[in-house]
Amino acid sequence: MNTSEKYIARIMFQIKVHTSDGQLYENLFSKIMTKHNSNFRMIKPYGNIGDRKNDGFDKTKGVYYQVFAPENVEKTKTITDAVSKLREDFKGLKKHWDALCKIKEFYYVVNDKYKGLPPQVEQEILLLSSENSDVICDSFCSHNLESIFMELSKTDINDIIGFIPNEEISFLDFDVLNQAVQYLMNSEVEASSDTYVDDPDFEYKIVFNKLSPKVANLLNVASYQIGDLETYFAATGEYVKNELKTRFSKLYDESKEVISDNEVNYPDQRFFYILNNASPNGKKAVKDAVLVLMSFYFEACDIFEKPKKLTEV
Repeated sequence: MNTSEKYIARIMFQIKVHTSDGQLYENLFSKIMTKHNSNFRMIKPYGNIGDRKNDGFDKTKGVYYQVFAPENVEKTKTITDAVSKLREDFKGLKKHWDALCKIKEFYYVVNDKYKGLPPQVEQEILLLSSENSDVICDSFCSHNLESIFMELSKTDINDIIGFIPNEEISFLDFDVLNQAVQYLMNSEVEASSDTYVDDPDFEYKIVFNKLSPKVANLLNVASYQIGDLETYFAATGEYVKNELKTRFSKLYDESKEVISDNEVNYPDQRFFYILNNASPNGKKAVKDAVLVLMSFYFEACDIFEKPKKLTEV
């Protein structure tokens, strides 16, 4: 799929997540997992014995899933029900399945609608994990399912969300870059000595790439907000992080074609080529947010050259 198709597919998937509660979300989860993993088996509830606390599993790996998809996970009663269901489901799972297929991993699948789980639910998962040291227990939220969905083939994606309109959309107006920029612009994180991490490799890479003190200062100041960006990536899944990586890597490659090594201050020129072309508009607030993204991908060696000593590590 091209960039526009991926973007539309992601939006259509998110709409599906927001409009799927209860059995609808469980069906969505099962359909995606079946296409993603040929060893995944759905368990159909049967009569008064139900599914015996197992909504799906991979018997080759001992990985089990139990789905909880309320209309609103933030309601007090819903939170209480979620905590209670988690413990009941795991207890029932061990009773009915552990002897037949050893439980190695247990995931509590919750349609949090990208809001995150209440602390009570995450705490109960941690408690359950500490009580069962031989089992990996964790949550599995909307962004986790999205990451798997976005890795599927175009045919499978179409089967899940329907036909994707074949329309080219302006990358700068309607893509994940704009969403990330908006998030960073609205962030309330302030630069302080507590948010800065001194990384000698970061400084070494600046010197290696012959970037000027002015550019070095821009990257260092922007790095104060990298932690906040990582929080954003944790909430949005690998697709966003990888899509932005592709975007910035492409811009860096373009800059090398446009600006040759023979030009004066070519490293800085390439830096500002990326900054200007990645900014949806020329406003300072937007460019400051883009600088945070550039600092992140500079640190990860996705833009500019990776020093040999780092390559050997």
